[in-house]
Amino acid sequence: MSVLKKADYFNTSLEQEMDSSFQQHNPFVNSTIQLNHAYYRQFQIEPTLYQCFFEHSSDAMLIADADCKILHVNSAFVAITGYSLEESIGQTPHLLASGVHNDSFYDQLWESLNQKGYWRGELVNKHKNGELFSIWQRINVIEDENRQVLYYISSFSDISIIKNTERKLWQMAHLDSLSGLANRSLFEQRLLQAIFAAKRSGQFGAVIFLDLDDFKKINDCLGHRCGDLLLQEVAKRLQANLRTEDTVARLGGDEFVILLSGLTHKRDDAEKMAGSVAQKVLDALFQTYLLDGQELQISASLGITFFSTGFDESTEKLLRQADIAMYAAKTEGKSTYSFYHPDMLEQANKRLSIENELRSALQHDQIVLFYQPQYDVRHQLLGFEALARWQHPEKGMISPADFLPIAEETGIIIELGERILYMACKQLAAWQAQGFDVPHLAINISPVQFNHFNFVDSVISALELTGVNPSTLMLEITENLIIKDINEVIEKMRLLKQRGIRFSIDDFGTGYSSLAYLQRMPINQLKIDRSFIQDIIHNENDAAIVNAIIAMACSLKLDIIAEGVETSEQVTYLADCGCNAFQGYWFSRPLPEAEVLSKLNKPKNRS
Repeated sequence: MSVLKKADYFNTSLEQEMDSSFQQHNPFVNSTIQLNHAYYRQFQIEPTLYQCFFEHSSDAMLIADADCKILHVNSAFVAITGYSLEESIGQTPHLLASGVHNDSFYDQLWESLNQKGYWRGELVNKHKNGELFSIWQRINVIEDENRQVLYYISSFSDISIIKNTERKLWQMAHLDSLSGLANRSLFEQRLLQAIFAAKRSGQFGAVIFLDLDDFKKINDCLGHRCGDLLLQEVAKRLQANLRTEDTVARLGGDEFVILLSGLTHKRDDAEKMAGSVAQKVLDALFQTYLLDGQELQISASLGITFFSTGFDESTEKLLRQADIAMYAAKTEGKSTYSFYHPDMLEQANKRLSIENELRSALQHDQIVLFYQPQYDVRHQLLGFEALARWQHPEKGMISPADFLPIAEETGIIIELGERILYMACKQLAAWQAQGFDVPHLAINISPVQFNHFNFVDSVISALELTGVNPSTLMLEITENLIIKDINEVIEKMRLLKQRGIRFSIDDFGTGYSSLAYLQRMPINQLKIDRSFIQDIIHNENDAAIVNAIIAMACSLKLDIIAEGVETSEQVTYLADCGCNAFQGYWFSRPLPEAEVLSKLNKPKNRS
């Protein structure tokens, strides 16, 4: 029987119409089938050679009749699909159908076979064991001289490994590895598409910038593992409370961003819709988390900005606006959301200016120390607390409340804390060298600074460089710090305790510590937070907390001191409760170095 391929197809070179793999393995295994083409007539290739090509091809190959019934398959087909020769013969290629492709896909496939005589493309098949796998398939039609279909010849290769590699590379490039959410790159791509869509439709879209409140404390107090688990749970809650067409991404750290597109044509309505989503997110995130047996609650601050037909800015500008609005929400008290307004840009620039100027301040020795005295009820000096101030060359003296939070957020606190520690030790050593009696000097230690890997070494270095008497040095650490990794915290404290340094728990009563923790820690003093002192005379709850703290200190044989004492009534009440040490404006404001000498005992008379 003389056999022809489809006329138009056969009149062109096989090298142009078939890929190289199919050229090599063109399986005319039936000895009755002869190629009827002038080029191939000059070569008398034995049918057994085609049989060899067919059987030993690394690609899966099959021959089906005009009714698509499989006549023969090779060994590679068996290996790739899991179906034996006996199981395949008489079946149709539908045996491998995965259900992934719709009718439209197959319509296009058959249209190509009928019109061109071939089809090639990517397909998803199903293995005998039920697993899906991707293939690159080639199908060719064999017709007789009357254009009647005789056979369908197909070959395909398993490209699952290639597809899996492509998918992993795509995920690495576009997804956040911790949360599985979109990363910045993918988010910006989708945001750009949404901006173009908004220009065409006139509908508003919104970008919501989300930052977890005080997340740094979670990392500092409970460790990065707990922080990572929390971020993963936050990601799940965000996805569960947004539409499928919305995009949520993690930009890094505890920063997330949400894209809402196709809201409405009116700005007021868009604000209501975005505000509703923001509140829903806030409520979902505030629900209690259970992580490694630890119950936690955390809030978030959200900033919202909009885009529509008239928006001609970049994706970066939108993210910046939403970020600025988020910081405004934090300023308003956190756990809320705020809409972007151009006036907010001025505040954001001011914050950035402080960060840059603070770095310069460290380089040019603009950080100075003030010292606030601590007294007992008889006004006998007990010691001082060193307090940092920023002596700005143009703006004058800047309060720590204006720059310490920024230093914490940016990590500048590491260098700043080490500088303050050294300056305080140097000053204390100088007073001691002059013979002044300084009972102790307290220095605040940031949780970020304490958790830094070289904290202990930095303290020992300050002691050795200044020659200060370690027993007169008291380090104040926050209560929240002690639940991070209690063993690590205790070990650092123990190493410094061996040097003679003492420890005070600052802001006590505002954190999570328990009696069990306090019993294990080498601490010397509890410092009652000023928030409980301000209204202690009239607020029964504050009074009850203060009494409990004093009782705890007594049972643990710890010193107790109250900060923020501003009235004689507060002094009397605290003294009656058993507190015998005070710090606050009732006794003295923080003093510059020159005024401290007036509070100290005169130098001892030396022979």
